[in-house]
Amino acid sequence: MSITNEPAPLKDRELWLGLIEARPKSGDILVDAKGAFVHIVTWASDAEEYRRNADLALGELGLFVVEIESPEPVAERRMKGVTLEEEVEDMIARARDIPNAIIYGTFHTWERDPA
Repeated sequence: MSITNEPAPLKDRELWLGLIEARPKSGDILVDAKGAFVHIVTWASDAEEYRRNADLALGELGLFVVEIESPEPVAERRMKGVTLEEEVEDMIARARDIPNAIIYGTFHTWERDPA
């Protein structure tokens, strides 16, 4: 079995959505926050590729992925009748025509625990 960082062919990929819990690798990238939640929309063929894309995007910001809540194709989420927030719908629309898009929304932070 070979492992590659190459994305799956575009025909095998679709837009995925998930809610990411992120924390800073080091430093004060989130100022006084302990961590943040953020939606990410990206093209992926499965949950593993979605995770790699989230790791890549957040890693460039000095963050790491702690957990991903409900990673799934946008089409599946819509079939469940879930109403998506306006910001998420905008992210989906922007990513639709960009095959390597990794689009993140607003970071919702929480304060650090008192020491």
